[in-house]
Amino acid sequence: MKAGRFKGPRKVEIIDVPIPELGENQVQIKLEVACLCGSDSPMFISDYVALKAQGIRANDWCVDYGRDEMYPLNIGLSLHECIGTVTESRSEKYKAGDFVLGIPIAQHGFFEYLTLAEERVYSMPNGVVSKPEILMSQPLGTILFGMRKLPDISGKSVAIVGMGPIGLLWCAYLKYLGASSIFAIDKLGYRVEVSKEMGSTAQIDSSKENPVAAVENLTNGKMAEIVIEAAGHHEMAIDLATELIAMEGHLLQFGVTDVATFDNYPAGILYGKNVSIHNTVGAIGPKEFLEAADLIVAGKINVKPLLTHSFKFEDAQTAFEYYVDRKDNALKVLLEFS
Repeated sequence: MKAGRFKGPRKVEIIDVPIPELGENQVQIKLEVACLCGSDSPMFISDYVALKAQGIRANDWCVDYGRDEMYPLNIGLSLHECIGTVTESRSEKYKAGDFVLGIPIAQHGFFEYLTLAEERVYSMPNGVVSKPEILMSQPLGTILFGMRKLPDISGKSVAIVGMGPIGLLWCAYLKYLGASSIFAIDKLGYRVEVSKEMGSTAQIDSSKENPVAAVENLTNGKMAEIVIEAAGHHEMAIDLATELIAMEGHLLQFGVTDVATFDNYPAGILYGKNVSIHNTVGAIGPKEFLEAADLIVAGKINVKPLLTHSFKFEDAQTAFEYYVDRKDNALKVLLEFS
């Protein structure tokens, strides 16, 4: 089968590898569509030789720093939004022909065929909406999982920092839940514009205006009751989120962190505002993924504005470049398998 790996910073190669034999309670999935995520970007753009030399162990939950030679990175790193059809099964839960979402371990999903334990596989509706649309059950499921940390959103004002695909999905879900105000903040104007389609009530292009002043004006000085940090990675915006939040507010750090600690974390300001701080990491159980699929199929969450580009699996190099460099106003970039 074909598999992908990073042979150096910003360099993807497609290689041939054997298909693993199935173990007990495992299934084999022939992928049909996968999608790039912000969590995949660091493995593409980072120079892990340089990071290791500096003693920095970024993304050490999926990158093996114990190797003598860092490159190429592990085969299969990095994809984790994957959907396809079961071709072989040693599980009583799934049979050949089942259409499923597969969640790879530590983002090692850059394969033509995925071999996964049954608990990392979820049946998906087939034929009601397009396969790229139903694939969005994965990122939307992580949002439903994170929402468990927050209070009732109905009637609340919410600021979202980062209008990548995750921030845009947050806009749609918060609108569905009845938030009174949804302030969409990003430094890329095209992403702020798309937030209108996804449910934001105010669009703030931080390259053109001060987002703190904008939210202050929109809330008559009260600031946002809830703030969601959805930028993550090298653009982590906890400082901005802290400025945007109201007294007694709730802050959800949703954006993925690549390093273990932060310098200048605004602990004193958060303390002074008596903020409730929440963190959320992924989603692994079936509940949120299945609920997300139901929302998409029922038309309650429209994910179509996110699906901007599609490439063949063999053109993964170009796909990653479009995604991380935001070429042609890219949002969700799909990989399609023949």
